[in-house]
Amino acid sequence: MVVWNVELTSRKAQYHWTYMFAPPRFAAFITWMQGWITVFAWQATATSVVYLTATQIQGLIILNHASYVPQRWHGTLLMWAVVAVLFSVNVWAVRLLPLLEMVGGACHVVFFIILLVTLVTLAPHSSAESVFTDFVNGGGWSSDGVSWCIGLLMVVYCFVGFDGTLHLAEEIKDSARTVPRVIILTIVINGILAFAFLIALLFCIGDISEVLSTATGYPIIAIFEVATGSKAAATAMECGLIIIAFASGFALLASVSRLTFAFARDGGMPFSAFFAFVDPHYHVPTRSISLVSIVIVLLSLINIGSSIALNAILSLSTLALYISYLIPITLLVLKRLRREKVTFGPFSLGRFGLWINLYALVFGIFIVIFLPFPVATPVNATTMNYAGPVFLGLVLLALVDWVVRGRHYYAGPTREENVGLEQTNDEPDVAMRDEHTKQG
Repeated sequence: MVVWNVELTSRKAQYHWTYMFAPPRFAAFITWMQGWITVFAWQATATSVVYLTATQIQGLIILNHASYVPQRWHGTLLMWAVVAVLFSVNVWAVRLLPLLEMVGGACHVVFFIILLVTLVTLAPHSSAESVFTDFVNGGGWSSDGVSWCIGLLMVVYCFVGFDGTLHLAEEIKDSARTVPRVIILTIVINGILAFAFLIALLFCIGDISEVLSTATGYPIIAIFEVATGSKAAATAMECGLIIIAFASGFALLASVSRLTFAFARDGGMPFSAFFAFVDPHYHVPTRSISLVSIVIVLLSLINIGSSIALNAILSLSTLALYISYLIPITLLVLKRLRREKVTFGPFSLGRFGLWINLYALVFGIFIVIFLPFPVATPVNATTMNYAGPVFLGLVLLALVDWVVRGRHYYAGPTREENVGLEQTNDEPDVAMRDEHTKQG
């Protein structure tokens, strides 16, 4: 699912590729739907990261102040504070973004070592037999296999968004070569670190039911406290994760705003001319950054009335992103099966490309089937997974906008031009655009 992304580079990523691979007759419509799905999926993802960062902070307050009575509006205010920090850096301190990302990456590795050593050294250990052979079906499903498949939801969420770097491609020097390396190294390094940390957690988790019922809302905080026997130590360890979450948030807001800018530049969004704007002083798409930030703030208000309603929107992120990946993969597989010419960048999968694409397609379909399933039974307002209904609502909204606006003037992605952001070498995309124009 990840590797096929690196054959192509463009700020618009799967949105751009869909146009290049789709039959010319239907390219504009399919790309329009793809653009809506991708933009809203990334908006939901950005909101979910802000929500998780803010509520982790709230969880530490719960841990350290027994008299504190958590309220949902407290979490909303914390979300606003997180958004304010992310917005400020992306607009007024954007030159610091590479440094902050470098520091965040260093903290990612350093905190991994610190947390891993602390857990392995101090926490009571479960037996290897219980770690590798015990199966806990906490969802109430009659089939352990179904329960396992549904449990992939959180695993998939952790690795979703690997196309984020692609949305910044036009601002990266020699993006056609740099971006593939970044994507592959990110997945390989994080996959290894995550697996090692997961095994350590399983050995140190202790009583699962007790950990899951923690008042903080985050089992990881309870695990840290049990391991160290100290609230202060648990707080320090959790702060390391929050720092990494902020570093992720900086890059995420930058990526989502560039995707929003690109879709607006192509006329895909309402008020596109307004949002397709690059500030001449800061050289960043300030209006797109503002739009993404404002939407997060507005969505956070839902949390005041109902956390279930907010989770219904946040659940859109993983499902919609995987569907956005499946659209161009399907079109690419069809082109390869028909032996039609496809222009790639410097990185190519060669003769293994079709098989890797087919595997990604099958895996993506498998994931999309189970993502809308409720996490637990019996299904009620709390356990219901609203990803499916919310996604269908998004598709309906996109269809209505296509009938009202899109079909009259939308022609697909524009050719990548210098629009105020730093222009980089992106020849593969230009070649693909020319090829598609000839076919049309």
